[in-house]
Formats: sequence, structure tokens, C-alpha cells
Amino acid sequence: MKVCDGVYAYPWTNTMENNCNTYVLEGDGLILIDPGLKRYVPAILDAMKKDGLNPDDISLVLNTHSHPDHVDGNAYFDRDKVKLTMHEEAEKFLGQVGRQFFGMFGLEVPDRKADFFTNEGDVELNKISLKIFHSPGHSPGSICIYWPDKKVLISGDVAFNGSIGRTDFPGGSLAELGKSIERVAALDVEYLLPGHNEMVQGAAAVKSNFDFINKAFFSY
Repeated sequence: MKVCDGVYAYPWTNTMENNCNTYVLEGDGLILIDPGLKRYVPAILDAMKKDGLNPDDISLVLNTHSHPDHVDGNAYFDRDKVKLTMHEEAEKFLGQVGRQFFGMFGLEVPDRKADFFTNEGDVELNKISLKIFHSPGHSPGSICIYWPDKKVLISGDVAFNGSIGRTDFPGGSLAELGKSIERVAALDVEYLLPGHNEMVQGAAAVKSNFDFINKAFFSY
């Protein structure tokens, strides 16, 4: 599904298709964000074809964090053709607590290391100028991805439509999550694209959503 020029969304609609929202950014090659579970990656690739995108043009997989429902699909991609990036803390999580975390879901940690890290700051990926916000709270290595030219914020499991990411998983912190959300809530956003649930479209709707989150979860 096309969100706006250069941005495509493949949302999780039921457990028979996938279990997280996947996004694709179109630049010099395609960036696939959060492939989800490996067994459902082919369905995402088929949906991309219907949107006129060629899956063979995927040159980079970018993870918003390293929980199983977002990164298991990393293993689907050929390491010689598709690079992988995430926050440095996300890879540390995979190598430590993440192993037990994957085991809880009957999964094995993907045998893929990041080719480079996408930490805090301005980055250019596939000739797209992005801003990366290190956003711990749901997971230590969580990031939010902001494309200023499109006013698109991909929030992973930091902020949802009407809700926030869980903080009862290993490495979670409600206080840290509140600080992370406060930072990205100040951005100029037309499209809020979360890791689960529906997207929020329109600057007024995005602001209203962040206001609701603040009142519902952090006002006390």
C-alpha cells in the first residue's frame, strides 16, 4: 500500500499473514523496515510486486528494534545482496537477553550480524536523508526513523495509534519510553507509521494522538 511518494506500508492484519507492520522506503534501491517473521516474508514481497515494486531492488533491511516479531525475517535475505542495519544496542540485546527471548517464542536468533549500525543522528541510506532517534523504553535498542522531506515518522514499537509499546519485556522502562515519545512528538509529522496497529495520517491527527498518549500513560 502506497502511503506517499517513496513510502509503502505492509501492515499486520492477522496472524496468518504477519505479526508486525513492514515498511518500504524507495530511494536508490529499496529499504525494507522490519521484515517480521521469516515465514511471512514471501507474502510481503508479493504485496510489493502488486504495488509495482521489485523485491530484487531491496538492498537494505533496517530494524527498528530486535524483538523476534520484527527481526526473525532478517534471515530470509541473502547477506551478499542485502545489507542489514540496526542500532548497536539492538544487536547487543540479540546477543544477550534476546537469545532467551527468542526461545520463549520457539524461535532461533537469526544468524545475521549488522553490516553497520544505525545509531542516533542524521544518516543517508540509499540516497535518502533520514534522522534516527534512539528511543529506548520498549527495548534498549529501539529507534524511530524520521524522513523530514516526507514528514514520515516510523515509530516501531515506541508509539502506536492510541497506545504505546510494552515495557514489561526485558530491558523495558516506562520512564525511558516517556522521554523517547516526548522527543519524537515534537517533530513535524504528517504520517505516523507504527510497528503495530493502524497508521495516523495528518499533522492534526498525529498531534492529537501524541496528546492522548501523554494524558493516558504519562500524566500521572
